[in-house]
Amino acid sequence: MQSQSNTIQRIVVVSALIVLSAFSGDVIAGMAVSPLKQWVEVKPGAEAYFCVNVTNANRGPQTGPCTVYADVVDFTVSAYGQLSFGQEHKHARSAVPWITLDASEFVIEPGESYELRAKVSAPISADGDYWAAIMFTLGNPESRKANVHVILRTASGVFVRVARRNYIEQASITDVNVSLPRFAKDVDIPEESAQHQASDQVGGQTEGVLKINAQLKNDGLIAMEPNGKVFLYAGNSRRIGYIPLYASRRQILPGHTRWFTGVMPQPLAAGQYSVRVFFDSGSKYGRTKTKDVEFSISQELAAQWAQNFTGDDRGMLELNPQKIDLTLNPGRFTVTKLLIANKSCGTVSVRCRVKSEQLKGVPAWRGPKGWTRLDCSEFALAPNGRRNIVCAVRIPPDAQPQDYNATIQIEAERSGLTEQAVNNVVVLEIPVQISVGPRLAGTPLSILGGYQVRAVNDPIDSQKTD
Repeated sequence: MQSQSNTIQRIVVVSALIVLSAFSGDVIAGMAVSPLKQWVEVKPGAEAYFCVNVTNANRGPQTGPCTVYADVVDFTVSAYGQLSFGQEHKHARSAVPWITLDASEFVIEPGESYELRAKVSAPISADGDYWAAIMFTLGNPESRKANVHVILRTASGVFVRVARRNYIEQASITDVNVSLPRFAKDVDIPEESAQHQASDQVGGQTEGVLKINAQLKNDGLIAMEPNGKVFLYAGNSRRIGYIPLYASRRQILPGHTRWFTGVMPQPLAAGQYSVRVFFDSGSKYGRTKTKDVEFSISQELAAQWAQNFTGDDRGMLELNPQKIDLTLNPGRFTVTKLLIANKSCGTVSVRCRVKSEQLKGVPAWRGPKGWTRLDCSEFALAPNGRRNIVCAVRIPPDAQPQDYNATIQIEAERSGLTEQAVNNVVVLEIPVQISVGPRLAGTPLSILGGYQVRAVNDPIDSQKTD
């Protein structure tokens, strides 16, 4: 029984890596870490410095001081976007040996913050991108020694770029699978129609949709955030459809691979087809990669697909909030989130940009368009997937008190056939009203510090789909 109890305790500790768990006798507290992801640039053989802020977020009557432990750890990302931390995941591009912290243990009073400072020392031979994570553990000294009663652990990703020259992203498409629909009363699908079915490990079993799975490998020395799409062609090479590709984590680190998936619910007639997969690196100088795959639809499958297709008449996107209202004083900086949800049965590509009313005699960069930035302007969503977009607003100290208006324009295109493209593209707008009040006494007429979005959706990569 004692052995079984120890085993259960170890399992609880492993689970606490992600979720908040309270145990009797532990301090009731919360921990906020910012930023959850940051890039540090350093020259070969040189040093660079960065900071991570840790806050005791709880202020309740039962809240006490919180002890935080900081460790630099390795992590890796699987082809499906899952993160794994620990010594067993050490790799050739680890930045762990380069990072030193000014403290490995500190105490934060309720409502207070601690600025953890860190130094990166890059070897003279380093070249390209390297990475590590700072793991913050909330608990008490006794729990740390016994490996039990850990309350919370969270990680801040640190990506180090040792720039020796200008880099061009390099990638290769290593695999493409076409997965055909399956239904409850499945017919015998001829071998030529089934030969491109994706494995359960890649995309799972398809139900009434065409699914494309494509694997992309980063062959270069720097991280990349590619955009993927698929064009569908009939037997006579006539393009008949478009399918965006999404990934659970779009950023691909050097040497890593990532699976991207596209889904189209509209049925196809019997015949021969091909898909052409496109990937661009997401940068100005990156090269586009393509790969073609052929497949066929049998008469039996085409009839069953058409019979089971019920249409996709639901709205494409759901936005929350419908309007953003902010009241800020000159010199203020704030962030707000916009939730974008895909309500359709197919994948959707989304492009966002900020527009503003042109003020007479005021350049665009001095108006609300220049004050407002989005943490991501282009991404794809899985069916029923969603994503939080961070909208950061910084008011210049010399802004005149008045109401300023801007708009976040969202253009979305879902997968579908060209002949049915009437409802495949929608353009939505979120009004943004910024009420600027009078400048507070003592506020300097200078912009302090640089512009940086601190809030992200994921501990390591802000491109993750929620």
